Amino acid sequence: MRTHRRLLLPGVGLLLAAVAAVPAIAGSETGPEIKAVNGPGPPSPTATHEWSPPQLAVAEGASVTISNPTTTPHGIHWVSTPATPVCDASVPVGTGEADSGTNWSGKCTFARAGTYSYYCTVHGAAMSGTVTVSAAAGTPPVSPPSTGGGQSGPPPSGGGAPGTPPPPPGGAGGGTPASPFLGGAAKALTLSGTQHGSSVHGTVRVSQAGAKGRLDVSLLARSASLASAGQAKQVRVGHFVRSSLSAGTVRFTVALTPQGRRTLKRRGRLALTVRIVLSPLSGAPSSATRSVVLHR
Repeated sequence: MRTHRRLLLPGVGLLLAAVAAVPAIAGSETGPEIKAVNGPGPPSPTATHEWSPPQLAVAEGASVTISNPTTTPHGIHWVSTPATPVCDASVPVGTGEADSGTNWSGKCTFARAGTYSYYCTVHGAAMSGTVTVSAAAGTPPVSPPSTGGGQSGPPPSGGGAPGTPPPPPGGAGGGTPASPFLGGAAKALTLSGTQHGSSVHGTVRVSQAGAKGRLDVSLLARSASLASAGQAKQVRVGHFVRSSLSAGTVRFTVALTPQGRRTLKRRGRLALTVRIVLSPLSGAPSSATRSVVLHR
C-alpha cells in the first residue's frame, strides 16, 4: 500500500500543476485592439499612417484597446457614431491636432450597436477606420441619429413625425445627403490654376452640413519632378488642416515643404495636384481635385 501511494503522489502533483495553469492561460488572452501604424519616412519622400486593423467588428458593450505606440502624434476624432463611445482619459479624443499624443493606450467601450467611423485628429480622412458593433441577441441594431433631427426609420405616409415638416426634395443644399460643399464642389472651390511664390492660395464655401467639420488640403507633385528614385508617383509637398469650420467662405494657404521649395527654385515652376477633402461631423467626407502650376 505504501508503495502505491508513493507512485500516485507524483501524478497528483502534475495534475494539480496543469489545473493551476489553465486560469493563467485564459487570463493571458487579449481583447480586440486597434493600433496606429506609421509607414516608411525619410529617406522615402512621404510617410504613411493608418489604423490597424482599419475595420473591426465587436459585440455590443465590448471594450476595444486603442493605442499609439509610436512617437508620431495621433488622436481619435469620432466622425459618425450611433452614440459617443466612453474612452479612458489616456485616449486623446477631439477634432483637431491639439487632441493628439504619442505613446498612449486606453480602452473605449461601445454600448450601442451600429457603425462607428473615426479619423486621426492629425491626419484626417487619410487615416480613417470603422468599428462595427453588432446588437445583442433579440435587440434590433440602432441607426445613427439623423442630421436633420427626424426619426431614424422611414417616415409614415403623408409626412414625418407629428409637428416635423417634411424634408425638402433632394435634401438640404440640393443633395442627398446634403453636401458639405456649398452648391457642390465645382462651384464651392475657387482656386487659380496659375500662381506665384511658394504657397497655394484658395477659398472654399462650406455649407451648413459641413459646419464644424474639417478641411484637409494636400499639395501633390509627381515624384519624377522631385528627382526621387523609383517609379513616378504623387508625393505630398504641402498640407493644410483646419477644424471646427464655420459655414461660409473659408480661405486656405498651403505652403510648400522644403523639398517642394527646392524643386521650385531649381526648375522655376512646379506642377501640382491640389486635393481638398471636406469632412462633416456626420456623414461621409467629400473631395475635389484641381491642377495648379506654381511659378517661382
